Amino acid sequence: MDKEKLEYIEEAGLAFELFGMTRMAGRIFGYLVVSDQEVVSFEQIRETLKASKGSISGTTKNLIHVGFIEPVSLPGDRKTYFRISRQKAGRILKERTALFLKFGSLLDRGRALKAEEDRVSDWLLEISSFYKWMVHEVDMVTDKWEMVKEGYMQKMKGEEDENSEKK
Repeated sequence: MDKEKLEYIEEAGLAFELFGMTRMAGRIFGYLVVSDQEVVSFEQIRETLKASKGSISGTTKNLIHVGFIEPVSLPGDRKTYFRISRQKAGRILKERTALFLKFGSLLDRGRALKAEEDRVSDWLLEISSFYKWMVHEVDMVTDKWEMVKEGYMQKMKGEEDENSEKK
């Protein structure tokens, strides 16, 4: 793998850390992004990233769980392969925000169990209310995205083409 791709993989690792994930998650994701193969094996990931089997195994499970990558099996081959997820952006986001609803419900239950209203109760109410409001807003945004994405992506592609012509 060339130097520029390896640098991208490391940059992805650092970016994922900013989102509260592990550097290895970003490195695996980055590798799948820049790979010239549609699917890559567990072993290819391990060898390229020079990481332990345990690290790759746990991290790929996490990336599958959040919807960024997906496992693939090939007919007649016992190996596990991985690729970038084919889920739509809106679906990934809606699955994440469903967790906000669960957490908001947990906060509501905790608030109901308190003997009296206090500062913690006020905080619990605000956070729970915010999460429920945010889920509603995200749903509206993702619905809008589905209506405008083709035009927006064409516009972005045109800008990329225009910028590469100027170089």
